[in-house]
Amino acid sequence: MKKFSLFLLGAMAMLGLASCNDDDGDYPTSTPLITTVCPLDGGDYYFQRDNGDKLYPSDKTRVPGYKPDPERSRRAIIWFSLLDQTIPGYRYNIALYAVNEIYTGTSEVVDNTARLEELGDAKTGYQLTTFNLSREWLTFCALYSCNLNSKHTFTLAVDKTGTTEFQESEEGYLDVVVLHDDGDDTHGPDCGFYISFDLTPLAAELEGKKGINLLIPTRENGNRELKLNLPAEK
Repeated sequence: MKKFSLFLLGAMAMLGLASCNDDDGDYPTSTPLITTVCPLDGGDYYFQRDNGDKLYPSDKTRVPGYKPDPERSRRAIIWFSLLDQTIPGYRYNIALYAVNEIYTGTSEVVDNTARLEELGDAKTGYQLTTFNLSREWLTFCALYSCNLNSKHTFTLAVDKTGTTEFQESEEGYLDVVVLHDDGDDTHGPDCGFYISFDLTPLAAELEGKKGINLLIPTRENGNRELKLNLPAEK
């Protein structure tokens, strides 16, 4: 997660969390992380890093109103401090200061042009230093014009129709494209938001691959392709 650190520290100010009661000394002391929110029975929850480490928030007093969706895992940036007491089954015990859920999208294999068109063709910029690829998730900071963010949806697609033209395909890398439906929300200011894609639907496609060749249709620079490597199998 180190590649997220500098950007997330800057993101704290954008999200209005830069000063967490500095006057009384009550503020998070650990670097913010992008994690998966994992619901537990009874409304409880924990967080999981992309490397498998689990963080249990035994102190939730600063976020009494946060309730995760019990039906699905979501991705979120968390602000926290480490606690000394250990919790069986968890790598870290934390005091949780803030949770900011980010867009959690899916991935799919698309084999007909109608479905490809349905998923959208809006342009999407990106922050280059924010990409992180694990075997379960692809996450990065997307840049796009936005007035009402709830109108925007994103999908990571393997295009089997042949419509998407890849210029930098390479043996061992799976060609995938970011598809963006902006819901006709095209007149807002340029904004930056983290988005994360569940790669579970592409598990068979990724089998034996070194990584992905990611195509992002951008507004100012045309189609951009990035090679991202998968972490080594444990």
